[in-house]
Amino acid sequence: MKSFFALLNYTKDVFVIKISLLALTLMASNAMACPDLTGTYVSPAKQRMVLDQTQCTDISVASKDINQKLALNNQYVVVQEDADMVASGRGVFNGDILVLEVQVKYKVLPPLPRMLIPVRAVNKYTQMMDGNLQEISTIYNDTNGVITSGKTLYKKQLN
Repeated sequence: MKSFFALLNYTKDVFVIKISLLALTLMASNAMACPDLTGTYVSPAKQRMVLDQTQCTDISVASKDINQKLALNNQYVVVQEDADMVASGRGVFNGDILVLEVQVKYKVLPPLPRMLIPVRAVNKYTQMMDGNLQEISTIYNDTNGVITSGKTLYKKQLN
């Protein structure tokens, strides 16, 4: 009897190990998958945004306010520097959501109350079933308080 239970425990342990390896394999393959957001999008305010994505490795964003290419590796790089501030940006896919974040370090503080000075902006982009792009934007102050947030639906333009 003892050997039967030992065999049963061994079989259970092997089964758990195989299931764990399968789960890790599936998670790794899903981590490499990301939606292709390449395209031209227009907001309800007629603001145009062009995304050019290379697989899951980098993305270029071009709009009225920005023209930047970011590696999608979650590492900050300087995206703008002038006499008043340095802005660093990073990008990463979190599942199917593209997260673009910008942090600002001021050389000269703007003449605003501290709680109204933006130091971080996070934009999350989700591709909808119809190909359109939903943007959720949040701007934070230096105490991580939300200054403003909003949601915009960008319509994908057909070529």
